[in-house]
Amino acid sequence: MSMSNQNLAPKDQAQFRSIVKFYETKQYRKGIKAADLILKKNPEHGETLCMKGLILSNIEKKEEAFELVRKGLKCNIRSHVCWHVYGLLYRQDRDYFEAVKCYRQALKMDPENLQILRDLSLLQIHRRDFQSFAETRRKLLQLKSNQRLNWIGYAIAEHLCKQYEFAWSCLDNYEQTFKDEDAMPYDKSELYMYKASLMEEGGKFEEALQCLQTHDKSIVDRLGAEEAKGRLLMFLGRFSEAEEIYRKLIKKNSENHTYILACMATMPKFQRFWPALPKPAVALPAEAAESEKKDEAELPANVNSFPQNVHPAGMPLNGWLAPPHVSRTPKRVAIGAKLHKKRVDFCDPVVALTEEEEANIIEFFEDLQKDEPKSDALKRLLLHFISGDRFKSRLDNYLRTRLRRGVPSLFRTMKPLYFQDGKYKLIEELLMQYHKHLSEEVSWFGPEVGQEVKPDFEPTEEPPSSLLFTKMVLADHFDFLGMTDKALEYCNSAIEHTPTLVEIYACKGRIYRHAGDLVESAKWYEEVRSLDLADRYLNTQCVRAMLRLDDTQGGMEKALLFSKEPDTPEAGNLYDMQCMWYESHMGRSFVRQKKYGRALKNFGETFKHFADMAEDQFDFHNYCLRKTTLKAYVSMLCMQEKLYSHKFYRRAAKDAIKIYLELFDLKARGEPYGVAPEADENDGEMSAAAKKKAKHKQKREAAKKEEAKGGAAAPGAKPKKVDDDPEGLKLLEADPMEEATKLLKTLNLYCREDMTTHILTYDVMSRQGKPLQCLQALLKLFQLAANNATHYKFVAPFAHFCFKLDLDGADVNAAVKEVVLSETATTIFGKSSPFTSSKELRDAATTLFDQVEKRIKSTPDLAIIEVMYSVKGLNHVGRDCKAFLEKEWKPTGAFALKECTKMVSYLASAYGKDSGAYDAFRTKCKEIFPLMPC
Repeated sequence: MSMSNQNLAPKDQAQFRSIVKFYETKQYRKGIKAADLILKKNPEHGETLCMKGLILSNIEKKEEAFELVRKGLKCNIRSHVCWHVYGLLYRQDRDYFEAVKCYRQALKMDPENLQILRDLSLLQIHRRDFQSFAETRRKLLQLKSNQRLNWIGYAIAEHLCKQYEFAWSCLDNYEQTFKDEDAMPYDKSELYMYKASLMEEGGKFEEALQCLQTHDKSIVDRLGAEEAKGRLLMFLGRFSEAEEIYRKLIKKNSENHTYILACMATMPKFQRFWPALPKPAVALPAEAAESEKKDEAELPANVNSFPQNVHPAGMPLNGWLAPPHVSRTPKRVAIGAKLHKKRVDFCDPVVALTEEEEANIIEFFEDLQKDEPKSDALKRLLLHFISGDRFKSRLDNYLRTRLRRGVPSLFRTMKPLYFQDGKYKLIEELLMQYHKHLSEEVSWFGPEVGQEVKPDFEPTEEPPSSLLFTKMVLADHFDFLGMTDKALEYCNSAIEHTPTLVEIYACKGRIYRHAGDLVESAKWYEEVRSLDLADRYLNTQCVRAMLRLDDTQGGMEKALLFSKEPDTPEAGNLYDMQCMWYESHMGRSFVRQKKYGRALKNFGETFKHFADMAEDQFDFHNYCLRKTTLKAYVSMLCMQEKLYSHKFYRRAAKDAIKIYLELFDLKARGEPYGVAPEADENDGEMSAAAKKKAKHKQKREAAKKEEAKGGAAAPGAKPKKVDDDPEGLKLLEADPMEEATKLLKTLNLYCREDMTTHILTYDVMSRQGKPLQCLQALLKLFQLAANNATHYKFVAPFAHFCFKLDLDGADVNAAVKEVVLSETATTIFGKSSPFTSSKELRDAATTLFDQVEKRIKSTPDLAIIEVMYSVKGLNHVGRDCKAFLEKEWKPTGAFALKECTKMVSYLASAYGKDSGAYDAFRTKCKEIFPLMPC
């Protein structure tokens, strides 16, 4: 191709520049017309062909756009414009790897093109290629060192490469370069705060504090600056200064429990039971893993009570995967007849307080309450640190006020206290006293703790609502202890007292749900919803109750009541609102109904939401630099780094993988799974003519529904999307193992600290006959189980690995077998030399499972879930536990409904519903949960 064809006349050059302007201003029709005028005269002008293709890609003509751009590139392969446009098309298609290649090719033609360099840097940060991003930002800075944005962009790039000192030196140079220019107060403030955070992250706490103090008058984020100062002073051990700052913060917001707990941690007299937080580890690239392991053991237990903006090892917001050290904290606690999972971020002291320490802590809180008498947090947090009569006296004062005012969430605020030894009994004593005296002719709470009633004492009468809320709290209390009959008694009594209180009906629905009676629970949640039709929360609770009953149609109809188009038969609005709790509950309901295609569709919608969230960050890479929102930008990048560890993604991915495992097993057994159950319900009883007639009828009904659903759209409105696969049958056609492996890659990348990730990895890889990947999953699982080979989550997959997986098969590579025998011997069994054969491995595993069997037989109060996993492992070993489960096993202690349901399901699948083991355990469950359906 002659290069002379690529040179335009001056008039056409002006026309070409107008094409670029039309593209930038989104005047696509005018841009196409202008391109056509040039192409009439010069049909092989490469840059014009590419620009026309770029415009077409923005009006949903992707195939035509790619054809034009490729043609334009052939016509002028030396043009940086053509390569840049080609990269833009790939970027629109989210093929960032190819887009980067095109940008790099464009830079070979024009190495100093600022726009291409900027676009390349955006893709590099989006793909988390930090080293290349830093190099590109350095080039931009060299080319345009008089632009503020280039200095800031380069500082952030070095920060992300963990070159902290280099990053804040860059900011120092930036200040010197632009010291004579006036900047907005917010921009200056954000720059100083970001610089201090860089120093803090780099372990230079003294320098970070000095930076904040030097520029104190220029910082407009006063609250953020004070929080940072208090945190840094605590890390530096300057406790008296830190205490002073936290006391000021408490005066600003006395309901922020982080300020109160941090203030306590800075006081030496409390540090025996509430230690100060240590300096965070500096995450340098080469030493990150080593320093993390070293500092994990040194962390005090109370670090879990602080959020991650106070200490990096603190607890993340609800929903995100907790740090590794949290998973080793015991979570199950027996309270009454029930087993509950304890949140690890409760404010429990590290050790029990002495009498003197309790007196000191009371004095501390009372001193703060003088300035903030209305603070609820100051009154509530004190209850976590005192015991006995002191606890009972202050709890008495706390409860009386709130019952008198009628606080519906009172029980929820008290729930953390139930996990501390013996406190729930004291709570019960007070509540029963209140109920007794409030039911008398003159309604009162009774004498205060430690006081006696004089004969001539005339109590002040309390309002009737005090008795009502006491009954409701008592109902919640007994429900929490597993005493369903008593809970319902107080709940019914409260309804008789005041039939119009919405919260008491919700309480009743909750009691039935905790007791296992989902039908009655759904009935009462529907009653709650009908009492207040404008309450979205109550509507949500009703939807969830209906989905637990697998009433998917009714649940969807109720959920759509609060959507933009409540009359539509489809849940499109719920997808647009990223309503992931609904998708999760709906998907699990379809799994229970064995409608796997529809379940996968719901879980797939959740995956799309997270993909959209990951893509949405693209717009902020440039915006945040221009607006100087540096700390928020870096926080957003850190959040995106762990995006796929959120509970909604984890839940959807795990449920989807379990479906794929079930589909694989069904296929292996030769059982059908792609047909909806209702389609074949009466086929056996119908004649051929009747079947044909029914088939035509179904087609006519489907056509009517489609016509009603996709009727003519209103003028100017978007055409409604038609779902061509409502049952998800196309999803069932995919290879189950391939799809499961894709999801496992994401889970292993983002959720490596979650034990279930590695259990599922083992399940998938063992079905594919990959012993090396199975071993990797087991070794990580062993590590998360604190190197305990008898941990209940480890025993089942390990038993399968040792006794069910064919390690001696002809398809197992000799080198793989050697690695397996070596790693299991040295890592799991702690031997100095590897096993010589798989028989030796099984012999060692047999001794291990002797311990597992002894434990379940000698520990009747062992948690049900631990018994279930142990039995599953013993079955893999080849030991029949049926006789033990039928006659010997007499479980005692506390029970959890969820664990009992799992055990019942396992016994039904392993031994059948007509087995003695199934019947015996069902009988035991009915004793603990009498309302549980048979």
